[in-house]
Amino acid sequence: MSQPIVVPFDFSRFSESAFGEAWRLAFQLKIPLHLIHVVGGDKDSDSFRHASQKLLQVPLPSQELQVEIRREVLTGSVVDSLLQYAIRCEARLIVIGTHARTGLAHWTFGSVAERVMRGAPCPTMVVHSDVPNGDVHENEADLHYRGLQNSESPALDLIARGVSLRASDIHLDPISNGRYQIRLRVDGRVVPFTTLDQQVADQLLRQFATLAKIDHADPFRPHEGRIPMAPPMSEVEVRITMAPVACGTAIALRIISKEHIFRPLTRLGLSDGDLSKLRSILEANEGLFLVTGPTGSGKTTTVYSMLESLQSRNPNIVSVEDPVEFAVPFVRQLNVDDRHGVTMASGLRTILRMDPDIVFIGEIRDPEAAEIALQAARSGRLVFSSLHTRDVASTITALRDLGISDRSISGNLSGIINQRLVRRLCLDCRKASIPSPEVLASFHEMGLEPPIEVYEPVGCERCQRTGFLERIGLFETLVCKGAIADAIEAGATENTLRTKIRELGIPSLAKNGLIFVRDGLTSYEEISRARWL
Repeated sequence: MSQPIVVPFDFSRFSESAFGEAWRLAFQLKIPLHLIHVVGGDKDSDSFRHASQKLLQVPLPSQELQVEIRREVLTGSVVDSLLQYAIRCEARLIVIGTHARTGLAHWTFGSVAERVMRGAPCPTMVVHSDVPNGDVHENEADLHYRGLQNSESPALDLIARGVSLRASDIHLDPISNGRYQIRLRVDGRVVPFTTLDQQVADQLLRQFATLAKIDHADPFRPHEGRIPMAPPMSEVEVRITMAPVACGTAIALRIISKEHIFRPLTRLGLSDGDLSKLRSILEANEGLFLVTGPTGSGKTTTVYSMLESLQSRNPNIVSVEDPVEFAVPFVRQLNVDDRHGVTMASGLRTILRMDPDIVFIGEIRDPEAAEIALQAARSGRLVFSSLHTRDVASTITALRDLGISDRSISGNLSGIINQRLVRRLCLDCRKASIPSPEVLASFHEMGLEPPIEVYEPVGCERCQRTGFLERIGLFETLVCKGAIADAIEAGATENTLRTKIRELGIPSLAKNGLIFVRDGLTSYEEISRARWL
C-alpha cells in the first residue's frame, strides 16, 4: 500500500488549510490521505464518538473519489499518538497548518506542532492559512453539497454526499481488524470512499436502521426498508438493505432520483429507428412488451420513462413490483410482501381486478406470473415487464423455459428491448486518437465503415478525473410481428431467430456500441467491457 500523507486535524481553519494542500498533493501523487484527530478519552467516551462523527462530515473536494481518504480518531497524548500513527502507517509526509502573520505561536496545535515536527519519522510540511487556494472553504464549487449537511445525522450527510457525487449505490461493509469500508457506485463503477473505525460505523448502522424503521433487536436476518428524505432531497428515494455477513453487518443503499428515473424517450440513447419502433408499440395499446438485460442495465428507467410518456392519455396504470423502485403519482403501485401473502403472482391477479388499461409487472420470475401476464395481454391490455436475458433472441428461449407456448408468445408478445448501460465520455476533456488495428478490425467485422478518429477519456474537474460523465443506453429493439412472429410460432431455434433478426437489419448491441464509438459518445475500451455483448 502507498505511503500516505497524514494531516493532524482539529477542525480549525488552519487544519482545513493544511488539509486542502495535502489533498492536492495526494491527488497529484496518487497516494492515500489520512485525517487524524486525537482525543484525551477512551474509545467509549462521548468525546471520541462526537469527534468520529464530526471527522466523517469534514467537507471534501468535488473530486474526492480520486483520493483514498482514511479518517482516524486516536486516543491518548496528542504528540505520542500522532508520532506512533505516522510510524505505524509509514507516512510519507505530515502536513500541519499555521497562520502566516504570527508564525509558530499560533499553529493549529500550538507547541504540539513543533514537538511533532521534531519527532516526526518523515518530512513535515507547514501550510499557511492565507496561501492562495490553501483553504478548502474558500472554494464554493468544492463544497457543492455543503447545504445538504446535517451535523446531527452523519447517515443523512453520507447520503447527501453520495447524491452530490452521482452515486447510484452506497455500500458500507465490514473488513478485517474491526474496520468498515464505504464504497460508492458511480456511473456503474464501484470506487472506494473511506474507511471507518468500528465504533463510528456502528453509529452509522444504528442511524440507518432508525431512519428506515428497521428492528434493532433482530440483527441475525436480512432487512429491507426505505429512508424518507426531507427537502432539499425530497425528490430522492433511498432503499436500504441490511444483511449479516462475516465480521458484522453490511448495508447497501440504492439512491434513486426523480431526475434520473424519468427521462424523455429521446434521451435514453435510442436510435431514430429504435424510437420509431418503440412508439409504434406504445400506440398499439395492447400486447406484452418486455424490457430485458442484466441487473443494473437501466430497465426500470426505461419502463418508467415509457409509462410517463403514456400518462397524457390519462390511462389507469397499475403495477406490481418487488420492491416498488420509485413512488409514481400516476401509477397505482402494489408492493410484493411475501410475509403477508402478497406474491408477484397473487399481486398480479389483484391488479387485474382493478380495471387497468396498462399493467406493469416488475419482473416475470415464474411460470405462473408469465402466464398471467400473457392473459392480461390477450384481454386487450398493454402489459410491461422485465426479464434477465442476454439479447432479444434469448428472451424467446426464456419464455419457452417458463412453459409459455410458441403460439401464445407469437400472438401476444408485441415487442422486446434488450439493453445495457455504458459510460458516456466527458465532452469537456475527451481527446481524439487514431483507431488501433484492433478497433478497425472490429468495425470491419460488423460491416461498419471505420472512423478516421475515435475518442478516449482524459479526465477533468467536471467528470471527477474519470474521463466519463453519466451513462447512456445501448439498445436492441424488436417489434414482434410478420416474419418474426411466424418464426416464433413455427418453433424456430434461438440461433435461427437471431439470424432472422439480423436479416431484418436490426443491429446487435455490439454493433450499436461501435456506432457510439464512431459518434464519439463512448470509448472502444468501455464498449469492450460491457457484459453479454
